[in-house]
Amino acid sequence: MLPYKQYIEKQGDWYHYRRKVPAAYREVDRRKKVKQALKTKDEAEALVRAGEIDRRLTAYWASLVKSGSTHAPDRFRAAIDLASIFGFQYQPFSEVIQLPPSDFVNRAVKLAEVGPDSGANFQALFGTAKFPEIRFSDLLTEYERIAKDQIKGKSDDQLRVWRNPRKRAIKNWLSVVSDTSLDKTDQYQALEFKDWWLERLETEDLKSGSANKDLNHLAKMHREVCKFHRITQNDPFRGMLFPSDEEPEKHPFSRPWVQDKLLPGLATLNPEARAIVFVMASTGARPSEIARCAARNLVVDAAIPHIVIEPEPGRKLKTKYSRRVIPLCGSALTGAKMLIELNSRTYSERTSSLSAAVNKYLSEHNLRESPNHSFYGLRHTFQDGLTALDVTDRMQTDLMGHKFDRPVYGKGPTLEHKLSVVKKLAFSLIS
Repeated sequence: MLPYKQYIEKQGDWYHYRRKVPAAYREVDRRKKVKQALKTKDEAEALVRAGEIDRRLTAYWASLVKSGSTHAPDRFRAAIDLASIFGFQYQPFSEVIQLPPSDFVNRAVKLAEVGPDSGANFQALFGTAKFPEIRFSDLLTEYERIAKDQIKGKSDDQLRVWRNPRKRAIKNWLSVVSDTSLDKTDQYQALEFKDWWLERLETEDLKSGSANKDLNHLAKMHREVCKFHRITQNDPFRGMLFPSDEEPEKHPFSRPWVQDKLLPGLATLNPEARAIVFVMASTGARPSEIARCAARNLVVDAAIPHIVIEPEPGRKLKTKYSRRVIPLCGSALTGAKMLIELNSRTYSERTSSLSAAVNKYLSEHNLRESPNHSFYGLRHTFQDGLTALDVTDRMQTDLMGHKFDRPVYGKGPTLEHKLSVVKKLAFSLIS
């Protein structure tokens, strides 16, 4: 068969190039087929043109793999990618005409080589592609499209938690600055938004962290989307953060309060939430880790009962250091058995509802040691217990799911070693 014969087909009197996207490139190009008119009735000419298109297309796919990008159907992004294939950086026409004469000539020579009659080739080499207008109302959608690593592996509940603060930041921006396009956003608009937050901080007695969360989310999304689309402008959010407040004080429950008041006082809390609190109190695990833990990872019939905290399909852990195994003793073992026996579980997909339900219950039943204490304070109680026992840093990080800040050698503490520590901190349930 003649080279590229399989990629040409005749429609009426005219030939067309047509090729399925190879399996090796389907992750970077979601199209099923690539089709392009060859604008010729002559088969020999069609084969030559198909060969040129195929070489460019293969180079394009290879460039996507190398850069970690994906095919974008919009003409502006396509022009950027095509310029790269030709060996040039895409630059707006206003910049191209200011290039040294030799650079300008090199672009003209390349255009003559690849096809001066192609509008797409001219746009790529001379920067005349129409810029796609992206507004703040589209910012999150566009950010998710290009930053897939941020959401890969998240469950529906984790996605909701991840999206909500970003949605809130965009909603606040739109209420103050209106729906501006990214390429026209400047520092004066960012200052207007900062002034709005400054007034809220003063009149509503809010912490600067609330404002900085908005500013950080907007800055990162704006920066990444602009970078992807080659929008060249100064970062309008640079230098806009408020000075940080002092780190909020942590409020661990005292161990007598947990043993004598809190755990006995949970009798009328819904069974799933009560079981999670029981496990958290005697393991220090994060509420979300317990709520999302599959029943098979609550190993209650082993010689040393334990909980296995690991990522699940569609669910990520907070950090890579969160993967760990913790012995189940005292209230934690009881709580694990309760979770296994439940016919259905609600909080695995609604972890924010879990915190709201438990904190409301603690308030209504006078189980907060002070107004500043919250459900999460039980994790700090466990951490304080480790400190009081002079447990090594390696053991503490292995139990708490934190990063160990020194080079890691060996396998770390065994389950038996962990048990010797955890059983000293586990709370009993007095019937």
